[in-house]
Amino acid sequence: MAAILAEEKEEPPEVAMKKELTVPAPCVTWPSAVAERYEPLEKLGEGMFGDVYKAWDRVGRRLVAVKRLSGRTDERFVETSLRYFAREAMSLASCRGHPSVVKLVATHADSARSDGDCFLVTKYAGPLNLRQYTRLRSAEGRPFQEAEVRDAMRQLLSGARRVHGAGVLHRDMVPENVIVDGRRDGKKVVYRICGFGVSEPAARPSRDGSAPLASPSPYRAPEIFLGSQDYDDRVDTWGLGCIMAELLAGSGEPFFGADLDAKVFEKMQRAVGTQGIVEWPGLQKLANRDLVAELRETGCATYTGCLREVFPEEMLSEAGFEVLSGLLDANPERRLTAKAALRKPWFRRFSFGGCCFVP
Repeated sequence: MAAILAEEKEEPPEVAMKKELTVPAPCVTWPSAVAERYEPLEKLGEGMFGDVYKAWDRVGRRLVAVKRLSGRTDERFVETSLRYFAREAMSLASCRGHPSVVKLVATHADSARSDGDCFLVTKYAGPLNLRQYTRLRSAEGRPFQEAEVRDAMRQLLSGARRVHGAGVLHRDMVPENVIVDGRRDGKKVVYRICGFGVSEPAARPSRDGSAPLASPSPYRAPEIFLGSQDYDDRVDTWGLGCIMAELLAGSGEPFFGADLDAKVFEKMQRAVGTQGIVEWPGLQKLANRDLVAELRETGCATYTGCLREVFPEEMLSEAGFEVLSGLLDANPERRLTAKAALRKPWFRRFSFGGCCFVP
């Protein structure tokens, strides 16, 4: 067992620390080197590859999140290879220091067995993911106001800009991979990007289809739906556009949700229109398929889009809609990057003497 990366110590307020340590510890089985350093406090969730616990770091004297990646296949989890573990760890490390990306604290790999588990330790970022938070707000009858959506998107796009600037494609921008800290006594809610399990280098020269498919279908960009392996960081900004639509809708459910992938794709095209994807030059490069003809045969090529009808001006200003429609442009070459989106008027904080200042 080896710790690969360590971070500076950081102690939370004494009152909060005592409160956290009074929670009965869950029963988990971790290798001795992990269990000796981290005391599990409560389970935060689980996914395909493992589970996540809030824990107390006895060495750093701080709250952390310990993500266990299963080294073997069992009834609950899919095996995670060391290659995927290293990829996630390196992606997090390359983005360290940005307030809208979870902070990597340490990594551990169980070398005692060939199929040992791996552990990613990050600074504890909050009790809920964005899906849980949105559903909670919906149940409480507290819809998101436009200013709240703008603040959330500013943080998430700023984090995405840092991720992309570090040469990383996240490839799984979904509400479950956004941690929300809303317990701030009237201060603004903080949103942080996590879940780099299917990330990859932005400069990867080619993709052979062996990597995990980017994003579940309600958040999958149109070009990936159509089988393109030639994509860039705008697959992430598409996912952020889906998140923005969900915040505005306020139900806590996927905006393009449906029971079958084909229905998701049709719902997507009905909302944003098909002109963008039909005009995309890359459509003609996809091998052995006349996709434009297929779209016409299914009737999809005539969809003009209804996004503005779904989000009228009384719900979302013209400046806000410019960002939403730019993130959800079906043509990836026209779709906004994170950097370009942040320069839109919707995000301008103030102006002075005709000069606008942007984040």
